[in-house]
Amino acid sequence: MLFERCSVASLALWSVVLLGCGDDGGDGTGDTAGTGQGPVTTTVDAPTSGGVTPTSGPGTSVSTGGPQGTDDAGETGETGAPGETSDTGDAGEAGEAGEDTGAMDLSPKTYDADDPNIQYSGRIDFTDPKTPMFSAPGVYIKTHFKGVAAAVLLEDQFIYDVNRNFYEVVIDDDPSFKLAPEKGVSRYVVAEGLENVEHSVTIIKRTESGLGWTKFRGFEFSGEIADPPAKPGRRMVFIGDSITCGSGNEAANNSWECSQDSYGNGGGWGQPYHNNWKSYGAIAARTLGAEYHVTAVSGIGLVRNYSFLYDARPMPQVYDLMFLEVQQGSPAWDAGRFVPDVVVVALGTNDFSPGDSPRPPMTVPEFTSAYVQFVKKLRGYYPDAHIVGVSSPMLGDGYPSPTDQYLTDQKTALADMEAELKAGGDSKVHKFYTTKLYGEGCGTHPSVAQHEAMAAELSSFVAPIVGW
Repeated sequence: MLFERCSVASLALWSVVLLGCGDDGGDGTGDTAGTGQGPVTTTVDAPTSGGVTPTSGPGTSVSTGGPQGTDDAGETGETGAPGETSDTGDAGEAGEAGEDTGAMDLSPKTYDADDPNIQYSGRIDFTDPKTPMFSAPGVYIKTHFKGVAAAVLLEDQFIYDVNRNFYEVVIDDDPSFKLAPEKGVSRYVVAEGLENVEHSVTIIKRTESGLGWTKFRGFEFSGEIADPPAKPGRRMVFIGDSITCGSGNEAANNSWECSQDSYGNGGGWGQPYHNNWKSYGAIAARTLGAEYHVTAVSGIGLVRNYSFLYDARPMPQVYDLMFLEVQQGSPAWDAGRFVPDVVVVALGTNDFSPGDSPRPPMTVPEFTSAYVQFVKKLRGYYPDAHIVGVSSPMLGDGYPSPTDQYLTDQKTALADMEAELKAGGDSKVHKFYTTKLYGEGCGTHPSVAQHEAMAAELSSFVAPIVGW
């Protein structure tokens, strides 16, 4: 299959996006049923430091607690605490604070979400600084602590009572693991039995906005919170569709896992196996030592989406929203809160693919014109950023009709876009042709290994043009 088949994964998520706009969360701020009196704090058992359950591959288990782990989380940066402040202290090296531990109070202590030692990155609504709220994939929250155990405090929307998000947790330099929220639970033990030295903890939203919002309430440490690490000075934004989301990257195409819903039953699209932390954008940013934001929705396009039956708004129409999935009532996103050095735009798979209903082929001039206008919009927000237009690894030529040239047409449009903008004086616009692949993940989306290869390719392209 040579184009993004959203009828299995991306379209299904896009349909949930539309349905998620009513009742709970319809305005991007509502509480889920039964939570009006505040979160229930229930301990979820977590393994001690011995047994690590990594999250790569189709056999990944769904669990509510797990051991320590990172995939080089310590190399990533985040925006500041609520309000996106930039003043952060340098964290000590792990173990340096391990002296005189006998006098340290190791009783559990709660640190609210507005603690200045907690760092945030992503589109996050800080209207209530003690309960910041977000739905975008790849949002990550990080801090350091000295102590022997850690718990994360969060509330998941459990949209329509049938879906839930999944989260990645990384502790220090250990392999990451998956956290699956449970109804009525808002306290999740993510590490225990640790050595009483300094540790890092990062929690990431693996799944995309169609699976609902998250309200973060803080951390609990058996020990005490520590100064956060210094943030990297480099910043990147990734704009795209299901490929950028990391859709189905942890399961093999056509496997049972790809048909599972959020609870492991049939009838889904592999929700437990979507992992933005292992997507090309997140990996490339970590490789380049950059803080990053992900702005992506499955099934979305630049001119038109894979489907017009659910939410027909393409990316230029929703880019300025805090919650891209909310059709009415979303707060605006202030682009000035995060000004990147590099913007990667990976759109076009859904524009050029046949879609889920009859429609005329996308033309090169139409796509080029829309791309030029979108880049000009981005340039207005980010005057000094390098903007990279990336071809789709899922598009191809000769399918479904032997005369189809979806990939060739997209590459031609990218070249025309670059030429037009450079002729107009914009020297920081670039086209990048990623390697065509046959996706090994759900719905022929790229697998984790393929995302890693894409990230390496993109990083090698970006580093010299930016001077990194």
